[in-house]
Amino acid sequence: MTLKINKNDLKCWDNISVTAYRIISIFNMLVEKSCSDKEINERLQQDIIGARSLSQDTICIYINTLRALGCTISRPSKNNDYKYVLKSHPFKLKLDNDEIYTLVEVRKYISTLDDWRLMVNVDTLYNEIIDQLDSDQKKKFTQTMKDCLRDIEVTHKTQLISLLEKYCSKKKTLLISYISPETGEKTIEITIDKLSYENGAFYLWGNTAQDETLYLRVDRIKEIKAINIKSSKYIPQIYCVRYKLIGIQALMFIPNEDESIIEKDEQEIIVEAKIQNKFKFIQRVLSYGNDCTVISPENIKKEIISKLKSMYNSYK
Repeated sequence: MTLKINKNDLKCWDNISVTAYRIISIFNMLVEKSCSDKEINERLQQDIIGARSLSQDTICIYINTLRALGCTISRPSKNNDYKYVLKSHPFKLKLDNDEIYTLVEVRKYISTLDDWRLMVNVDTLYNEIIDQLDSDQKKKFTQTMKDCLRDIEVTHKTQLISLLEKYCSKKKTLLISYISPETGEKTIEITIDKLSYENGAFYLWGNTAQDETLYLRVDRIKEIKAINIKSSKYIPQIYCVRYKLIGIQALMFIPNEDESIIEKDEQEIIVEAKIQNKFKFIQRVLSYGNDCTVISPENIKKEIISKLKSMYNSYK
């Protein structure tokens, strides 16, 4: 964050303070990007309202001061567009083990909120923190993340997620190269709808041309091969499902945002759910075991029966 001050405010500063402020400002500029004498002057005049332009010799003195403090700064030349380039500096962030562990615990808690935008923002911040650590602390931070967040995707593709979010808002149809754990690499055409973050991974939701709802893990998307430039106006197919829970599952049940309890007594509850992804719903229903019975619709009941028969036959 840049501090903006007025030239009149400098009257209460001594020469050493003014010089130090300018040197720190130049350092911050070079951390952001390479700068020419002109760009340094423009930024300083923006930060200090009413300040005079500095000569090249004065800027050179400030740069040499940073070099004396341990910064490696290349000289302006034709090869670097006549800009000062900060190659390295000794000013690194230091975190003790407790601070690293606390940051990881914060990240672990955020992963339980199913808020993928917050997740991306926090990971972007953490990457910036890691960049400011020395090599030993980078290894320590990264290893602690891996040890404590084994079931959480900590290497998601931030750029791809941002791109998919933009395409989701316009309901684009994409041709995706996808690596399936069952069938290997394949090409999928999908009109995308939304992104979600569940169980430590990012998922892309959408529909096929046959109106089948797909639910794809983002980390298995190898590349986007093509984009339909026209926005689609499809309405995702939503299934209205009712199921019954008894026993411990009924007592412990907490509805998702797309579920509601429509009947309840001391022994059982009836739940109505609006679902887009049948596969995900069936997996959830099966996790309830004998405490769950699907009431309707008939086609989903048949799919569950078929799945149970297939599971039974595999144990014969």
